[in-house]
Amino acid sequence: MNPSCNIDSKLLRQWMKSVLAVTVEGVARGEHPFGAGVFRDDGSQVAIAHNEVASRNDPTAHAEVLALSRAGKRLHSPDLSGTWLVSSGEPCPMCLSAIALSGIQNVVFGASAGTIEAANFGTLGLPAAELESHLKPSIELIGGVLEYDCSALLINHRKKETQDG
Repeated sequence: MNPSCNIDSKLLRQWMKSVLAVTVEGVARGEHPFGAGVFRDDGSQVAIAHNEVASRNDPTAHAEVLALSRAGKRLHSPDLSGTWLVSSGEPCPMCLSAIALSGIQNVVFGASAGTIEAANFGTLGLPAAELESHLKPSIELIGGVLEYDCSALLINHRKKETQDG
């Protein structure tokens, strides 16, 4: 973990702890173990969400997409430039695309795509770094923040082989 921006690694861990708390709430409600939040450089939280794919029967109700939507509403703008997206797992292609469209240029995540796949959640086989290399402007990806905690949630709440979404 070596952010090129001047954000303290302690702050990144604090943000991830907030994301993990909402992720656990989602798991308690029967959701997949993913959470995400949008934060300002000053440390303040703009919006936070857990995955709602199961309860909404909506394959697009990923935590990142929901956090982006809530942040846009709270800030009265679809432009979220200057904020950070923090996710318990490496963003999938859909989520990373939505993040790029929002103007966010810094993404922090915990569990890797490999761990997400090992827990039977799909990533479409396209790692975030590979997709990011095609984005303009580029997005800085900072992985491995509280990785053990994020990965444990995924492994302990594996997706059953017969489940959809």
